Amino acid sequence: MMSSGVNAIATLLAILLTSFAITTSAFSVPPMATSYPRPLHPGGFSLPPMVEDLIPIATTIASAAADKDSQSKDEILQKDLLLVRPPDMESLWEWYAHTKRQTDSDPSWGRIWPTALSLARFTLQSLHSGEEEDGSIDTNLASELNEQDQDIVKQAIKALQTTSHIIELGCGLGLAGLSFAVSAATESKNIKRTVTFLDREPYALHCVMASAAINNLATAPISSEQEVVAGGTPPLITARSSIDDWTSTDKNISYKDLQLDALDYDNKQTLILASDILYEPSSMDSLATKLRNLLHPTDGGYVLITDPEKERTSGCRSALVESVKEIGGQLVMLPMPQPKNNGMAMNKSMLVESDVDIDGNLAKTVLIVVHFNGA
Repeated sequence: MMSSGVNAIATLLAILLTSFAITTSAFSVPPMATSYPRPLHPGGFSLPPMVEDLIPIATTIASAAADKDSQSKDEILQKDLLLVRPPDMESLWEWYAHTKRQTDSDPSWGRIWPTALSLARFTLQSLHSGEEEDGSIDTNLASELNEQDQDIVKQAIKALQTTSHIIELGCGLGLAGLSFAVSAATESKNIKRTVTFLDREPYALHCVMASAAINNLATAPISSEQEVVAGGTPPLITARSSIDDWTSTDKNISYKDLQLDALDYDNKQTLILASDILYEPSSMDSLATKLRNLLHPTDGGYVLITDPEKERTSGCRSALVESVKEIGGQLVMLPMPQPKNNGMAMNKSMLVESDVDIDGNLAKTVLIVVHFNGA
């Protein structure tokens, strides 16, 4: 898989591993005195310019100290993620032009999009959601939905907490999947998982796998062979990747291509994460079919998609609703809360630069929850 890029990713990893010592903690980061983003590679014929960045993924959760009779208080929950990425989309486009790779080139994968941040925050918050007395998942997000739609959202959150196999579709830099992986390594009660990243851009996957390595995640190819670590035991979280294009006939990954049935995990269920993947109404039939085909063929599963409140192309969401329902799925849409400063000084705010969308405004995001029952 991606054999042509082996030398490039090996070069990038060598730069990363020789520039600092990787520590043993899953959430260890270099000393905060380090200035981010910091240069890793100036760019060459086989590899774009690269930097290493430190991205704080912060959200709010109800205080554990607050009891049911007291007014609830929010606490800040934050995980810091190391991310390998191009300096910016302009630098990436210049590299494409310099190396004469402009045909079908799309530098948008090199940006941290607000929707990816929103999804990363949602997964972090969901991993910390507790069980209420009636057995449902505690979430205020779905409070204004009808009972049936509330149940779909709550069950999707439960699936996020328990599903063994997570897929980030159209992953770009993999922010949502990587954030989930490093959070799940300590928050998911030792549930063994794979997190698989799919994108049509091989350089994006190079960045994702390099980021996984420097965040101390085990990495492996998509294979029926079980990965093991020192002592002969499988790692708790394993990151994998593959080139994928749901508009293609020969690069269109489905559940069977993931080779999950041969692996020894707690369950065979799959859950899909995706952000900013709705661009053309005419492609929504293909996307809906793609989502269904990536989920477990018998058990089905859930999909969590974040999309800008103002659609990139008008009509995409309504087209996706129709396409999902036509093949037997259910779909719920609801607005995501915007991150706030919570009265903190700006240097301690949950907001980061990437919360601002390309129009210069603080981004607003919609969460789309899709469910397929399976065969």
